[in-house]
Amino acid sequence: MDNLTLDALLLAVRAIYAARVKKPPLLEEINLQLEQLRVLWRLVHDQRWISQQQLLHVIGRIDEIGRMTGGWLKQVERQPHPDP
Repeated sequence: MDNLTLDALLLAVRAIYAARVKKPPLLEEINLQLEQLRVLWRLVHDQRWISQQQLLHVIGRIDEIGRMTGGWLKQVERQPHPDP
């Protein structure tokens, strides 16, 4: 889970500096990794390694990051394409 979280963070950094046309695939990959993290955290909760309150906290943070990533993706997709 640590590696997946770090990978998502590094993808976000890459997306910041990527050309506009290269951002959507990076942002979609971040969203996929966030979904994988949600599943893993639910498994951690199912094993009773964390409380319901801890799960709700971490899932809430992941959801917030997902909304931010989705908004970023929509913004990038709305921007006009530069003329070749």
